[in-house]
Amino acid sequence: MSHARRVFAVARWNRTLCLVLGVLLGMGALCGQPAQAQPDPPSGPALDDALATVDSLRRAGAFQSAQERLQALRQQHPGRVAVLWRLVYTYADLGQSTEDEDVRAQYYKNALNVAEAGLAADSTRARAHLALAVAQGRAALDAGTRERIQRSRAVKRHADRALAIDSTLDGAYHTRGRWHREVEDLGFFQRAIVKTVYGGLPESSIDQAVRDFQRALELQDRIFHHLELGKTYLQMDRPDAARRELESVLDMPAEEPFDPRYKKEARRLLDDL
Repeated sequence: MSHARRVFAVARWNRTLCLVLGVLLGMGALCGQPAQAQPDPPSGPALDDALATVDSLRRAGAFQSAQERLQALRQQHPGRVAVLWRLVYTYADLGQSTEDEDVRAQYYKNALNVAEAGLAADSTRARAHLALAVAQGRAALDAGTRERIQRSRAVKRHADRALAIDSTLDGAYHTRGRWHREVEDLGFFQRAIVKTVYGGLPESSIDQAVRDFQRALELQDRIFHHLELGKTYLQMDRPDAARRELESVLDMPAEEPFDPRYKKEARRLLDDL
């Protein structure tokens, strides 16, 4: 192959990689239910009540109000991981809720900045690592291929670290499951380019993706865990198993802000089956 043709081939596959890794690093909605959180050091009833109010606002989809309260709490309790990881998720929720690309990019940049501050404040906290894994994925959406791959490595690294610290985080299993599935979806030539040009990605396994989503569901029965497990079965050409998961999505009540969106996606996938 001539040099010009090699350059063209690399450029073409770079564009494909950007699309695939964009899906990989988007990570869907955030897995941040406080019920599964590792307890923070004692904080006092005032902060506990304030965080409970924030959690209620997020569950109701009132992300702007939650953000404003969390920013005020951050000023009062600097370096408090319980405040910071919630602020990361809220910025990401706001980004997912807007159609304005510039506004969305700023929200994701804010999420990454806060996540890095959370890890700097206390790197022993599982929630700090999970928040950074999610924020790295969101920040990669507007990045070039090299940066996307670097951030993809960070997603895997921090999801693994979160689970090493606290194995009860359903969101960490979900995030890692999506990472395994999307990396497995890269073709042989794409993998070769990633390895040769960008240094490669960690080992991946579609079976590990299934195990991670199943474990997430054991910890918390949520619509988007079922949806992503169903999509994983589709990738594995297991339509019956996929159908069961997608039908579960439709049967479950919508309890979280993005659940109606997930139900629409599940219906479309079932119709395609």
